[in-house]
Amino acid sequence: MNKTIESRFDGYMDIESIRKRVVVRPEPVPDLETLHPSVGAHLLAERLMEMYLPNEFSLNFIHEMTGLAYLHNLKVFSSEAGYAARIFKPPEVEVSPICLTGLAGVGKSQTIAALWRALPPPVELTCDLYQGTVELTSLWYASARGKAGGKQLLLDFVHGNGHDGRGGNLKKLLVECRRLANRDGVTLVVLDETQHINTGEGASKVTDILLTMAVIGPPMIFVSNYSLVHKLLRRNSEDKQRLLSEPRIMLPDDPKSQDWADFVDECVRVSGGRVKAGKDEFATELYRSTFGIKRLAVQLLKLAYIECRAAGRNRIEVEDLHKAYRSSAYTSNARDVEDLQLEAINKGSSRTSLDLRCPFDLPVEFKSNVVSFTRADRDQRVQARVFDSSATETERSVLKHIALPEEKTPAKSARRASVPKATDEELMRSFLQYMESPSSIPKKPK
Repeated sequence: MNKTIESRFDGYMDIESIRKRVVVRPEPVPDLETLHPSVGAHLLAERLMEMYLPNEFSLNFIHEMTGLAYLHNLKVFSSEAGYAARIFKPPEVEVSPICLTGLAGVGKSQTIAALWRALPPPVELTCDLYQGTVELTSLWYASARGKAGGKQLLLDFVHGNGHDGRGGNLKKLLVECRRLANRDGVTLVVLDETQHINTGEGASKVTDILLTMAVIGPPMIFVSNYSLVHKLLRRNSEDKQRLLSEPRIMLPDDPKSQDWADFVDECVRVSGGRVKAGKDEFATELYRSTFGIKRLAVQLLKLAYIECRAAGRNRIEVEDLHKAYRSSAYTSNARDVEDLQLEAINKGSSRTSLDLRCPFDLPVEFKSNVVSFTRADRDQRVQARVFDSSATETERSVLKHIALPEEKTPAKSARRASVPKATDEELMRSFLQYMESPSSIPKKPK
């Protein structure tokens, strides 16, 4: 149509350019030691929540959604006549919503915020169809928190958040919403926090809202925890086929992956280097105590900083993570972590609540990696507990001062060089010296 449309997605499709736009590296927190421990810990947690390093899943998800947005942009602006038809007589289109789901705190909302940064920013479009300019918007975002139904969400899109809740029937609102979405070049519609929809009437209200959003026209994403998906799975097959045919499951990072190592390194950097522990040991203990859930990792580091200040130190040690894990502020999260570990080991524990159990079949490679880590950690803890419980108090005190076997392994001694072989002349000379020496004369028997 024009240069504005043709160049709208230029430079926004490459995955490395996406990475550069979505990464957030805040400055390290300064002067925490001058603040009260709790205030300093709160400031540290806020700064840690600002950072964003996309893992492999998030980066691929954002790349995929950007591609869908680009395809829809081509469809809307295929020609001037096609654009005009979509404005004056918007077509009725139903899309299959993409369900982005995962454990609470795993990073779904942060990924949606990163997607927003990855898409083209608003641009002004001048067209012969209307006077003045129209601002093209890449994404419509709505939160389901506190919404009464699909009609209220449509009112938000048409009139903004300042409406009084009245604005015609649902059919007219839907037509107007489609018209505006086509006019403004909306390429994605996102509904976040769907688990907060009032589900007093079961999942019927949730289904109504999601199906309403799915017929606006642009590709749609709804973000939900496992708990809502379990409710949707109890719906009729026609609803499940529409709402759950495109799941994207966001899992915690693999404990041995580069993504988790990069996340821990960034936490240490943002903290201003206030961690005194081996890199591998600290990363392993942090994963063990959080199951790789990044919201829990931030909370645990916050509590660990309070523990280290209480001990008269300014740097977090592994022992501070242990104390933070057993603190009253982390009790509910610690129980969830332990349930998740049991779920991974037992392949479906009956005591695990639905909000911790993935409603879809998980990839085999994820199960094997997490299970091996969890089982190895459990075996190590059991062995240490059995060994410690079998020792006496005196033996325990002695063991504290004994280095680990690998710390006391002596250096391998150098092999002694072999004696050179003597010549015939050297052997004859040695024999004559021996025979002439006094000690060689035999003594008389007594």
